[in-house]
Amino acid sequence: MKYGLQFFWGFLLFPVLTFAQFSPDSAEYLWPTNASPYLSGSFAETRSQHFHAALDIKTWGRRGYDVYATRDGRLHRIAIGPGGYGKAIYLKHDDGSYSVYAHLLSFEKEIQQLADSIRFTNYSNDLDQIVDSLDIRVKQGELIGYSGATGIGPPHLHFELRTPTEKPFNPLLTNLSIPDDIPPRFSGLAIEPLSPESRIKGKNEIELIEPQRRSGIFDFGTVEVQGPVGLAVDIYDQANRVYNAYAVYDLKLMLENEMLFHSRVDSFSYNETGQLFLDRIYPILQNRGSAYQRLHVVDGNSLSFYKSSQNKGRLNLSPGSYDLRIIAEDFFGNSSEARVTIQVLSPSEQESIYVMNGSNGTNGQNSSYRPYNRTNFSNEWDWHDRWINLNGRDTLGYTVVRMNRGKELARTEQKNPYSFLSLNEADLTVIQGRSNHSEQLHLYQIPWGEKMRIHSTRIQAYATFGPETHYDTLSVALTGKVHRADSVQIDLYPHNRPLKGSFELTYVLQDSVAEDSTMAFYEYEKRRNRLSYVPTRKGGPILKGEAEKLGRYFVLRDTTAPEIRRPRIMKRADGTWVGLVEAEDLRSGIDHHTAEFYINGIRGIAEFEPEDDRILYYHPDFGPTSSYTFQVSVSDMMGNKTEKEFEIR
Repeated sequence: MKYGLQFFWGFLLFPVLTFAQFSPDSAEYLWPTNASPYLSGSFAETRSQHFHAALDIKTWGRRGYDVYATRDGRLHRIAIGPGGYGKAIYLKHDDGSYSVYAHLLSFEKEIQQLADSIRFTNYSNDLDQIVDSLDIRVKQGELIGYSGATGIGPPHLHFELRTPTEKPFNPLLTNLSIPDDIPPRFSGLAIEPLSPESRIKGKNEIELIEPQRRSGIFDFGTVEVQGPVGLAVDIYDQANRVYNAYAVYDLKLMLENEMLFHSRVDSFSYNETGQLFLDRIYPILQNRGSAYQRLHVVDGNSLSFYKSSQNKGRLNLSPGSYDLRIIAEDFFGNSSEARVTIQVLSPSEQESIYVMNGSNGTNGQNSSYRPYNRTNFSNEWDWHDRWINLNGRDTLGYTVVRMNRGKELARTEQKNPYSFLSLNEADLTVIQGRSNHSEQLHLYQIPWGEKMRIHSTRIQAYATFGPETHYDTLSVALTGKVHRADSVQIDLYPHNRPLKGSFELTYVLQDSVAEDSTMAFYEYEKRRNRLSYVPTRKGGPILKGEAEKLGRYFVLRDTTAPEIRRPRIMKRADGTWVGLVEAEDLRSGIDHHTAEFYINGIRGIAEFEPEDDRILYYHPDFGPTSSYTFQVSVSDMMGNKTEKEFEIR
């Protein structure tokens, strides 16, 4: 790996090659580290926002293991940042495919020198540079870096393979392997309604069932249903000698010998990885953290790894009894089977269904989760794409006005506390209070591919959804409440519906805080009980934020600067000496771009590590001495700045 840094600024452009075909098994790959032959994470498993695109290799909670090039190739890209992949190396192989090595502690010496030559021009923590033109050749098995924990997550090596078109594929499709003779295990079955008339054990809501193990089969018993329903399973796989839970490779839903649904994940593209939220039942994932994988394809889901399906796996069966089998298989052929009997009742066998506004509903990515759908009208509403189960007496006597393009379609009075409210045909449904028509909730239906701006009826808050915001027709409402001028709550309902892209959130500040530059949007994360800063722009009294989820937001002031404490010196696992301080900001968060770090008057690169709430001083020439003077400064996202000086002897 020999090259001259003097050539860095004189890039030579290589011709772009195209590959008509690529086969993962056309080359021999080398296991990329001496850390272990075991995995802490598998390909295509559930992550917070996406499918996992790699294998995570266990490093036993330690940093500093060797990382090797899996194949011959050329250094394609080097990247450094506080989040995501942290410190990462991208190699491009001679067949046009790529390998990626992420969360590294540091790079091999010469690659590190290359990265330093770029970063020290402006002392930036961040780096993302394509370096193809340097033609830096790397041989299979050659050391390229050291394992670490930069970016997101505990110590491990993220090892990713991509096709020439940069689609990630399962590295186990190559000659690489792990010891595994353990079959997958089912831990739960979910049955979800797909229309307002659907009933599962008499209710129009998701039913969760735990299995009984009988003669090696996971038995979910018999479930009474009516109308169209969909199944999903909570399932995990394991491998020898480790306790980590992995994703299942292959899932089938069978009715006798007929395959209703089949999913096998060998590869996917980055522009569809967010559809994890459609492949899983999002409300359960969001509220419980359990990844129930659907055995049916919902509207808006265009994932490419469904091998076959009939009626997209949706069950809309005639009255009778049906024995269904679910077969789960890991990559190495270890398999398990689950069974459930669906007893489909005729309409006469069910209680009469109260129908409001006379709609039959439609199929879609429909699911419900009761505990966290709160509005000023009800805290027990079950939200779906095209209907809402009101499930409460608090709307009795309320007037429902259904409108389309400003024209009133129907006006009815809510007389049944447990009816459903259809959102079909109307682009705006207004629920008006019993005695005061200023007490209103506006429910909007945004067709797929269309843009719409919605607003609160109580405060000057707006949300603008673009054509790429939603996967399918989106039903949404916005409410707001002013606690104080500098404390405003905004809710976008339903909290349990995934979005494809971001939307613009707007709020007009009250006069008393209109000039306050420290006001911004914050998302409330219920499961973690914390606030997260939303990137916010301010123009006069108007705040605009780029939000990514439906849910609860606050408009708040931040006038408190970050806290800096506990200076110390440390020798890392790669032999490099660094300085450290803890840095924390409890409201808007650290703006790592503003950080400056000097030791004994020499400026180094301030590397922010948000997982550990610390800032690291890096300089290739830094080493131990008899005393140290730290000078550290950093600001938060609102510009509140802290400067600290420490003496260490």
